[in-house]
Amino acid sequence: MSIGWAMVDGGPMVPLDEARIPVTDPGFTHGWTVFETLLAQGCAPPSFVEHLDRLAHSCEQACLAMPSRDTLLAEVEDIVRRFDTAVRVRITLTGGGHRVVQGSPADARRLHRPIRAVRGVHRDEPFLGGAVKHGSRAPWMVALQCSGADEVLLVDAEGRFTEGTSCGVLAVVHGTLWTAAHDHRILPSTTVNDLVRRATALGIGVRREGPIATGPWDALYIASVTRDIAPVVELDGQALPGWEPVGLALRDAREEGRAT
Repeated sequence: MSIGWAMVDGGPMVPLDEARIPVTDPGFTHGWTVFETLLAQGCAPPSFVEHLDRLAHSCEQACLAMPSRDTLLAEVEDIVRRFDTAVRVRITLTGGGHRVVQGSPADARRLHRPIRAVRGVHRDEPFLGGAVKHGSRAPWMVALQCSGADEVLLVDAEGRFTEGTSCGVLAVVHGTLWTAAHDHRILPSTTVNDLVRRATALGIGVRREGPIATGPWDALYIASVTRDIAPVVELDGQALPGWEPVGLALRDAREEGRAT
């Protein structure tokens, strides 16, 4: 049983397991959906506008209608107020015109937890482009299942990391933070953007270029909404060092920001 709450098309809030859309919806039959996931507590997070901007771009590219921002804000905050802890909120828009806003307690064990990863081949999305957060994720889910790892980190034809199956990829090289540019090939990561802002505030150098996938690096990290920054401690079965000073500083800057 899933714990949480959901609203479908602005209707009454129901327990998560009772939320329904028609089985004929193209979102179900063809994976024609776009979505956003965010972490919130008490109210919509400061990054909400950034998430809505990305959702609007996804809707435009996927030929879906974008709901009003005021509507989404109200529904997200209605969901968040049901909880007295951090909430993982997902907004899903379907090809059949349905809107689902759902929330469930965030798994605190994921935050900063070290991960195991494997390398995979980056392939450009030919129609939507890589900057659309769409729900057609079967290939990535299969890749994860086959790998037995937590993430597959994708490598382009130049031998550089682009992104992961559900995360951004970062590396520290000689004290500088490297991460791929947010171009049309990959999804702009709100968490990577936040880490870049933290790095800049701390005086840490940033290079918007995909890290060389074979290294060397001081450390390799991934970033996502529910993990924030987390070290890669194993890549293709080879042990990596994990946390180092830059990563620790970026991790601690988040906690300090939440405390102020």
